[in-house]
Amino acid sequence: MNLVPERVRGVMAQLEARDAEDRSDGTPHSRRLRAITPETGEFLLTLALAIRARTIVEIGTSGGYSGLWLALAARACDGRLVTFDDDAAKVERARATFEAAGLAEVVELRHDDGVAGLGEFDGGADLVFLDAEKELYEAALEPAVRALRPAGLLVADNLTTHPDALAGFRDRALSHPGLVGLVVPIGKGELVAVRR
Repeated sequence: MNLVPERVRGVMAQLEARDAEDRSDGTPHSRRLRAITPETGEFLLTLALAIRARTIVEIGTSGGYSGLWLALAARACDGRLVTFDDDAAKVERARATFEAAGLAEVVELRHDDGVAGLGEFDGGADLVFLDAEKELYEAALEPAVRALRPAGLLVADNLTTHPDALAGFRDRALSHPGLVGLVVPIGKGELVAVRR
């Protein structure tokens, strides 16, 4: 995608290589980057640009790979990305990622509980991206819906790679009276829902 400068592409390539290495070298699950796929990144960027997202909230920063895609959208829309992770080592890695990519000025990186952090947005978020530990998804659903403005988007990762673990979340999100959505078979499966 031509909205991705070479500097950012270089940082993305490094993270993609590290993610592949983490998955094959025995790195413990909790320490892996567990990044979204590049195709999912392009999808997120496209969605965020389509709705002119100025306030983007991410739950689960990890190494900052998905955040790079979201930060590009935030910069293009004169907005900001607020991203949460409760793992101090991952927050530091993400900080270095955003600085290396030249996107730190549009990113507010928080070492904090993202589900609790959603409470401060109260109808002010244009897009919420959920890519955290799977056991947190159900607890994040109501706060995410409340955080979104009408016609804002909730996007959640891993719906097809973790169908059993996320069945409860999927069913609740797709039957939620405040949302209209579906699971899109891109990357690891993205639930995309619009707040009514």
